[in-house]
Amino acid sequence: MNNPASNQINRRARVVEAYSNRGVARHEDGQLAAFHFPRRLERPLPGDWIELSDNGSLEVVEERRNTFGRGDPRGRFRPVAANLDLALIIIAAQPSPSPDLIHRYLAACLIREIEPVVVVNKSDLDEPDQPPFTELDGLVELGYRVVRVRCKPEPDIDALAALLGQGTSLLAGQSGVGKSSLVNALIPDYDQQTGELSRVTGKGTHTTTSATLCALPAGGWLLDTPGVWEYGLWVMPRNELARGFPEFVPFADHCRFRDCSHNHEPGCAVRAAAESGELADFRYQAWLRLLNEQVRLSR
Repeated sequence: MNNPASNQINRRARVVEAYSNRGVARHEDGQLAAFHFPRRLERPLPGDWIELSDNGSLEVVEERRNTFGRGDPRGRFRPVAANLDLALIIIAAQPSPSPDLIHRYLAACLIREIEPVVVVNKSDLDEPDQPPFTELDGLVELGYRVVRVRCKPEPDIDALAALLGQGTSLLAGQSGVGKSSLVNALIPDYDQQTGELSRVTGKGTHTTTSATLCALPAGGWLLDTPGVWEYGLWVMPRNELARGFPEFVPFADHCRFRDCSHNHEPGCAVRAAAESGELADFRYQAWLRLLNEQVRLSR
């Protein structure tokens, strides 16, 4: 006897939103489909490629290229999105971020193999004469991308839109930095897309309470995440945190000790490079603060 399941044809789709034990995916023809998570499979994330059966059940979560997430109150990594090309770290003069917000985001992106881009929104406002704004030119010298945009009084987003291309970009940042305005400027039919999503989920008016994937006009994807007051890392080995500071590598190879923490050890070439000016001191000081933060998290 033929097994009906053997004749089932799965359709490939991309997860747009995931919450509780349900999600919404967009098929390659653009159609949205709601689905439930079976316990036998890993929980899908926005940005995941999946396969849905013809009756709408989740059958396969494809292997991920990477994941982006944050630390929870217990210091555990909590993924929020998958398969990213860029992470757009949005800051603004108002509200001004903490000095280490950018450094945490940069470390998280580099550790998870996602290219970070620092986006300064509300560029019509004067930038405070304090970190991280006084460090932006130094980040550019180190090879990090920094883009300035604004949505008011007249939109100026061309430099950012040109970076997005056909890939998948995640938008992250504090509440109040103008992420919603940026999303609407980058995606003219954003309200239409989220309205369609709300009809499929049955949740009514859509709000950014979970990461949501939207289609960009040029064919790429933009993944909007809820605003946070402060972004936190997770507990990790020191060599993992070090991957978030790639500019240390040429000097770290010359440290006296192979497992040097670049903190107190004699013969530390990284500390010496920071003291001599060969290495940006603001990045070295950020390393020390994040290193101490890891000690607190591990407790």
